[in-house]
Amino acid sequence: MAVAMANSVVLVLINLIALPFYLRFLGMEAYGLIGFYATLQTVLQVLDVGLAPTLSREIAHGAETGQQRRSASLLRTLEVVYVAVAIVIAVFVLLTAPWIGDYWLQAKTLPTETVTQAVMLMGINLACRWPISLYHGGLIGAHRLAHSSATSIVINVCAAVTTIAVLAWGMRSIQVFFVVQAVFGLLQVIVLRVLVRRVLGERDAPYDFGDLKRVWHFSAWAGGVAIAGLLLSQFDKVVLSRIVSLESFAHYMLATLLVSGLQILTRPAFNTLYPKFSALIARGDTASLEYLYDSATKLFATALFALAFGVVFQTKPLVMLWLGNAKVAEDVAPVAAWLAIGSALNGVMYFPYSLQLAAGQPKLAFATAAGLLVVIIPAVLLLAMRFGILGGALGWALVNLLYVVAGTWLTGRKVMVFAGWSWLQRNVTVPALATFIPALIGAWICSMLAVGPWTALGTGSIAALIGIALGVAGSFAPSEFRRVVAMAFGRPTSAQ
Repeated sequence: MAVAMANSVVLVLINLIALPFYLRFLGMEAYGLIGFYATLQTVLQVLDVGLAPTLSREIAHGAETGQQRRSASLLRTLEVVYVAVAIVIAVFVLLTAPWIGDYWLQAKTLPTETVTQAVMLMGINLACRWPISLYHGGLIGAHRLAHSSATSIVINVCAAVTTIAVLAWGMRSIQVFFVVQAVFGLLQVIVLRVLVRRVLGERDAPYDFGDLKRVWHFSAWAGGVAIAGLLLSQFDKVVLSRIVSLESFAHYMLATLLVSGLQILTRPAFNTLYPKFSALIARGDTASLEYLYDSATKLFATALFALAFGVVFQTKPLVMLWLGNAKVAEDVAPVAAWLAIGSALNGVMYFPYSLQLAAGQPKLAFATAAGLLVVIIPAVLLLAMRFGILGGALGWALVNLLYVVAGTWLTGRKVMVFAGWSWLQRNVTVPALATFIPALIGAWICSMLAVGPWTALGTGSIAALIGIALGVAGSFAPSEFRRVVAMAFGRPTSAQ
């Protein structure tokens, strides 16, 4: 978990540090194009259809059963599939680039020709980076997450430094940005490929396209859940990229970048707790499962809501110090607040989602995500057309509120009784209140005293720490707190 969290922290910090340079050298509309690229990259992950997690599962299983050769054969076969998909992506984006630049994106200062060229380079960039998820999944299955994370950290840091240097002392254009990113994306693919093939060995393993039929069932369900989740998380951005100006869309992506800091907690927590839940279910240890599920939720929710409410109440001074632009801070603050609320609610639901998968019920996760899609599509469309980028953020918050209510009820009814309404009341509501009240008081004090941005951030940080202390003190005795941490990291405890 520590390695995965370090990778998440570094990636978020890279984006936060690099952003002021990108805005200075390229401008706000060009950053809107970078935001559109990030959205396009995430949306196109639906073409993975669960193959990366399938490879991860097969490699892990092969290591346990002595079938590494079959795993290596599957990797070689999937490499061909991924290369073919990468070519399709590049051709598709290249062919649609004129339409996207002319009709979809609402640029006002950038020439249409520049926008079209940037979109074309996005296609090349996406193709170069496409196999990364395959090799990342292979290294996870081989229990080499540290290798993948270290590669990601080094290459992304080098890419950011090189891009800034080229923009500062070379050509200042969005086209140059995408060319540099494509080069480093291809480099990351090459390094990860070498690593995973070295771990697996069996370099003479044959191609076996018939083996895809064997893994298709798991891949299809995993892919269905992933596709629905991606559409849920990206639909607001797709809609806004069409109906608002490129500058306003850039503001929305700025707010999204600020809120992405919450992923520092959510992804590592899922990667740590999901296998632990699976092991406890396989062992039939329902008592330990319930204890870990409840206690880990309280600990996680306390930290998550403290961070989220810090964004809700302190975005304006943070953006002022970060970018030095009062107007941007004014526009971004309310959007970031609603995005943070929605993302915090979504983050809490990683626990029911992990439990559903651990209990062997991916169909329930898929049905929940599909149902939310039916809601988010009209909600975001109506709110975005009425309120612009603020409407997109409101739609995200409302859909995740519905997710908390419906997802909790379904998990309690279909998976484990202890994961129902009582879990929501005790383990989510209490930490939310414990962190919200100090954050609100801190924001009120800053408003009343009209303090500067540094003082406001300091007050917000103190309020967050007080909220965390209240949440932990109200939920755990010291010995209980140590036991929860030990269980989450898989260490033996006397109670187990």
